[in-house]
Amino acid sequence: MRLWIVILLFCLNACQKQPSLYQFTGNAMTMDYRVLIGHPLSTSEQEQIEATIFTVFQEVNLTYNKWNPSSELSKLNQLPAYVHTPISAALSQFLQKTAEIVQMSQGKFDPTIETIQSVWKTHLAEGKTPSPEAILAAQASTGWKKIHFENQVFWKEHDDTQLDLGGIAKGLCVDLLVEKLNALDYSNVYVEWGGEIRVSGQHPENRPWRIYICDCKNPEVTHAIAIVDLINQAIATSGDYRQNWTIECKKEKTTYFHIIDPATGSPLVSQKNTIASASVRAPTCAYADGLATIAMLFPDLETAKQWAQELERENPQLHFWLLTTDGSSYMTNREHSSMLQQ
Repeated sequence: MRLWIVILLFCLNACQKQPSLYQFTGNAMTMDYRVLIGHPLSTSEQEQIEATIFTVFQEVNLTYNKWNPSSELSKLNQLPAYVHTPISAALSQFLQKTAEIVQMSQGKFDPTIETIQSVWKTHLAEGKTPSPEAILAAQASTGWKKIHFENQVFWKEHDDTQLDLGGIAKGLCVDLLVEKLNALDYSNVYVEWGGEIRVSGQHPENRPWRIYICDCKNPEVTHAIAIVDLINQAIATSGDYRQNWTIECKKEKTTYFHIIDPATGSPLVSQKNTIASASVRAPTCAYADGLATIAMLFPDLETAKQWAQELERENPQLHFWLLTTDGSSYMTNREHSSMLQQ
């Protein structure tokens, strides 16, 4: 997420009759969004939806956006160690959700990696890697147990501990949009922001909302990995294609991508049989977003598959689609999930 919001909204209007599917699109914090409403809408209802979209993005920007120096999260990141500060109910509840996902990750997901992430991205942008000393220094501030929050009061144990909630906050924003629109009695809703999706109700054609999971190497719909019907559910995808850097050292090239492994203090490296993309269907987009990120952190398909299957047994609403760099794949084998033959 980047600083501030640009709202560019429009609705599709038919010349002869009122459409049954309205589309609102724009860009918020550098990422495109799309909101579909499967109802005929009056002018006042269109304006109400536009206002709701703006309000939600504004709330997310002011609370969770690390790129906004005035956001609540940025202020926590600059907070000295052992200074107790009150936080909003919204941020407190979100940190509780984040803690649940951290626990589900078997220690692989840790939003306190912002400091070490910043060190790596600064060096990679300059075409080099940080020194072992710089990595160790940054790792000293990393660790979920270094932050504390209770009764809407937050404090941390290290001056340099900083949070990056981007692995879940994008999904949270999608959830908020759907929930606030539902509260206004818009029941057939599709929301997509930066590739994360949540739906409610159904498509105006009296069918579920239909999603294509695309192969990042061949994004055409005809080469989709899977066709997924969503019914009051969300889906999120994480992958090694979204942001990466190739560094040459001693005539060897290494491609790093944007996800930091807290265990090593280094970005993930694209290699044979590593996870190239992970898509997760879940009841909420925040959970789908977090679980997709976690799946990327496993060293190979087999270990990621074992973790996914354990979660699936505990929560039948979860569905996984995992694809490796060499083309191997895993998907949840249940009804309403279809993997296409490539």
